[in-house]
Amino acid sequence: MNFFKQWGRFMMLGAQAHARWELNVSTTILKDKKRLMLLMLFLFPIILGGWAFADDISGTLPELLGGKKAYSPAFYSTGIFIVSILIGLGAGLITGCIGA
Repeated sequence: MNFFKQWGRFMMLGAQAHARWELNVSTTILKDKKRLMLLMLFLFPIILGGWAFADDISGTLPELLGGKKAYSPAFYSTGIFIVSILIGLGAGLITGCIGA
């Protein structure tokens, strides 16, 4: 029982240390004008692309979100399942966070 209590404490300390690190990184970015401008430069194409293609997507968006016309395969094979897992693992390796 002592093992699980100690493990819980370690997990809590790890979560708190990670939260402190994220807070430190975000305040570093927000206080430095060069880093903030770089962040805005990275966000500019996303916002511009969303604004430029919003009219093209607006007609099909309700069909993609749900209902009987939702965009999904008619059946899920083993290949689709394995490829989706591999895509998730690849995205996790690129971003550095593999989770559920």
